[in-house]
Amino acid sequence: MRSWRRRTVLVVGSLWIAVYVGGHLEGAAVIRSESPEEGVSAQEGRSATVQGEIIDPALYLREGRHGLEAEDLIYKAVDGGRTLALLEEGTNGVYLFLAEESGQDPNDLVYEYAGRRVRVTGTVYKRRGLWGIVARSVELLSDEPLEEPIDKPDEEAETP
Repeated sequence: MRSWRRRTVLVVGSLWIAVYVGGHLEGAAVIRSESPEEGVSAQEGRSATVQGEIIDPALYLREGRHGLEAEDLIYKAVDGGRTLALLEEGTNGVYLFLAEESGQDPNDLVYEYAGRRVRVTGTVYKRRGLWGIVARSVELLSDEPLEEPIDKPDEEAETP
């Protein structure tokens, strides 16, 4: 019974984070399609390669923490059931990792790269400002974190 409750809380929490992050990053991410069509809509899912840093979306959203300095916290969150995300290089768009099938762990391919810069190839989806990627392959690029994203000052930040 506890396991069911824990999973429900984790799924609901992850969905809330996804909706919140997606609503604040509308239009931020650009898909680099492997097909000749550049910048296509991802609502149906498109094959793409995205470079960025593996992050804990909650830790990044709440505190702005990422990179190897946050590695232990990222692993703690993931081991507790949280889904990882990719902070895209250049746009600071956030892609949640998605599982191909229900019941699969979306973190399987990216777990060992927490806090590191990678190149992820997979299927990208977008729905109502929320981005996700089903990873097919992951390549380590560097242990160096991305440069700090530029955030709006608090008084200009939009509220959900």
